[in-house]
Order: sequence, then structure tokens, then C-alpha cells
Amino acid sequence: MKQATFFVVLATILSVFFTACADNEDFSTNNQLKLTFSTEEVSFDTIFSELGSTTRQFKIYNRNNNSLVIQSIEVMNPEKSGFRINIDGEYGTNIKDVDILKKDSLYGFIQITAPPSGSDAPFVIRDSIKFTYNGNIQYLQLQAIGQDVYIWKGNKAISRDTVIANSKPVLIYGSVEIKSNTTTTIKEGTTIFMEPSASIHIHGSLKIEGSVKSPVVIRGSRFDKMDNTIPYDNIPGQWDGIYFYPESYKNNLENLVIKNATKGMTFYASTTKEVKATLTNTIVQNTSEYGVLATNSKIEAVNCLFANSRGASLELRGGEYTFLHCTIGNYFSWLTRKKETLVLDGDSEVKNVTLTVYNFINSIISGSAKSEFSFNNQDNTASSYLFHNCIIKGKEYANSSFENILWNTDPLFQDLNKDRLYFYNFELQATSPAINKADKAYSVKYPFDLKGRPRLIDANPDIGCYEWVGE
Repeated sequence: MKQATFFVVLATILSVFFTACADNEDFSTNNQLKLTFSTEEVSFDTIFSELGSTTRQFKIYNRNNNSLVIQSIEVMNPEKSGFRINIDGEYGTNIKDVDILKKDSLYGFIQITAPPSGSDAPFVIRDSIKFTYNGNIQYLQLQAIGQDVYIWKGNKAISRDTVIANSKPVLIYGSVEIKSNTTTTIKEGTTIFMEPSASIHIHGSLKIEGSVKSPVVIRGSRFDKMDNTIPYDNIPGQWDGIYFYPESYKNNLENLVIKNATKGMTFYASTTKEVKATLTNTIVQNTSEYGVLATNSKIEAVNCLFANSRGASLELRGGEYTFLHCTIGNYFSWLTRKKETLVLDGDSEVKNVTLTVYNFINSIISGSAKSEFSFNNQDNTASSYLFHNCIIKGKEYANSSFENILWNTDPLFQDLNKDRLYFYNFELQATSPAINKADKAYSVKYPFDLKGRPRLIDANPDIGCYEWVGE
């Protein structure tokens, strides 16, 4: 009997306790009480059609002295827009009866899988989330930029001459192989997005036909920001790299931008009796291992920028090379750097290669390290080399192969990550010592700089890939 009485008393106490707790939550149906949000609009950068986006988040605040029940949280047009939500752990497009306690908040998460538009151009997607409570209706706006793409998955092989035109971008998963004795041509304005670990392997020939205004761009596929501040487009190591195999020759790369890779471009050992690659107005930057690595190859480069790598921005291991009006800079600051920005025959593990001919003319070799120039083959009598009218940061050489060199002189680039968002502008400041210091005799054949600006309209051209043309 006593035991039964005990349980009756306990039940009564618990009932009173939970009733008191419920009363303490103090839910209200007053329509004067309002919710607030951490933002008026949740927006997504470019997303690819039919592929899920990254997740954005927002907060719902109840700053009132009473708790509220949100009767519904509804995406207004999910079938058309592709938006979906997760509120307080519940996932969908229409979520019912969500409690939000007084002076409390809830996290909301949003994703989108955009339906294809049928257009080659980017398109805007808009929708809203409708919050209904106590007779009130509030909206949170949603927006995204969508882009239809061609999706290449697996290990794709191109086994015949192919033209990739500027229509929709290409999104590559896995690898793409250009077979021997074939040529793949990529037209101006084409963008190729690379998923993590994606790579391009060239056994035949690659022709890039970009223009100054519409270059070909090969980059990582992410458009969002790390920690909501740093664009992933500025973060290295987003994809693998591009590889040119020994049997690959006559590669002509014009107005090409390569960025965010692990290994930008790798040229495997070949014969120097034939041109392996011609690079014109080419940018390779922001790589986590190296920018360009070439072994025993014949390469000619004009108006090129090789910049910012944990390893060398440009490393040459034997071969014949000419670099005219190039900027080779390295201010990489993501991790501790491993090498100088320009390394010539700098790997003792490479056997049977000789740096036979190399010329650097009207070019800048500089960066944030104490020395940015590693030169391990200058005493090889089989080599022919010339550095002419250059800015070089590193050990000074006094022999006749170094002519009109500005040693250890700051080239004064415009912007080297001043805002800590990892943007870099390698154009020249108005007071740069590179201005008017190039040898005009070499510049006549290439009268325009990397951005298409004339370099022969004043006293002398400027050293590097960019001509200073005034504020």
C-alpha cells in the first residue's frame, strides 16, 4: 500500500513539474511578435545544373520574451528552382510545426540542385522561403547563378581530331587522355572546370586558341568561399594537373589561364629537335606543388606569367628554352615554400639531361624568398645561356651571359595579397624599375603585352609580361 501511495505521489509531482516546465516556455499566439533572420537573402555563386550545391546556412532568431510555434517553413517553388532546406534537423521543402523558444535561435541549411536551362549562358535562379506563424507571413529570399555544363566522367579518351568550342563549359571528373597522332583544339572563351584529382594527359597535340578578351580557362570547379571570406578560386591544389608525354609535340597554347592546380603543367623528356610547346599569353598560377616542370624539352614562351607555387613556378631540367617578356614570380603564402621561383636543372635525381640552350630576355624573376633563382648548370660548357635586360632576385653573376641585369631589385608589383584574400596583381606600379628597361629590339616582334596593350608607344618597352600604360 505504501509503495502504491509513493508512485501516486511521484506521478503527481512529475505532472506538476512538467506542467510548470511547459508553462515556463510561455508559448504565445500574439501576432505582434516577429522573427528576424541573419540575412535578407541567401545566395549561391555559380552552380552546375543537375549537380548538388554546397550548403549555405542562416539563422532564425526569436528575440521575444515568448516562445513561438512556426506553423510552416516552405520553399515556394522547389520544383522549378531546386532549392531544399533543413530546419532543426528536419529535411525537405515544407516543414511543419517548428518550435523556437524565447530568446533563442535555430539554424537553417539550404542546398540547391538546379534543373538545366537549355541555354549555354549562365542563368539566375530565384525563390523564397515562406515562414508562417501566428497569422504572420515572412519571406527569406533565395538566389543562385546556374550554369549548364557538359559533364565528362571516368577516364575519357579522345582518339581523333577534336574541336571543343565555346558553348557550355566542360566539367571533368577523373581524367581525359588525348591519344597519340591526334590534335585537340580548344576555342576562345572555353572554360574547363576540374573536379578534385581531375587531370588531362596529352600524347598527341593540344592547341589552345584563346584570345586576349576571351582566354581559355582551366580551373577548379568550386565557386564558394573558404570560411566565407577566401574564394576557392584563390586556393591552390583544387585539381591535379596537365601532362604532356614524350611523344607529344607541336602544342600551341595561346591566351590560356591555368590556376588552382596541384601541378600546373608537366612536360616529360623529349627530343629537342622538335618544338614541344609554344606558350603565348599563358598564365599558370596558384599551384600547390609546382607551376611548370619541363625535362629535356624545347619550349618557347612569350608574354607569360608563371606565379605562386609551393615549389618552383618554373623548373627546367635540361632542354632548349626561350622566355621573352615573361614574369616569373612567387609570393606563395599558404604553406612553407620548397624552392626558388625559377630553378634551372635543379634536381640531381634527373639523369642524362643537359640544359643546352636557354634564354631569358626582358623578364622578371622575383618573389618573397631571399633568393628566387637557382642555377646549377652555369659551368657546363655544353650549355648556351643568355639573361638579357632582366630583373633577377638572387645570387649575382658577373659573366658575359648576364647583360643589363637589375639584381635584387623590387619590381614593385601592384597588389600582392594586400587584403589577405590571396588576390595577386603582377602588373607594374607607376614607380616600378622595370618601366622602360626592356630591350626594344626583342620586343618589336611582340608589340603587345599579356593584356593586349601596346608596348612600343613610348621610349622603351617594360620588363615583364605587363606594360605599364598609366593610371
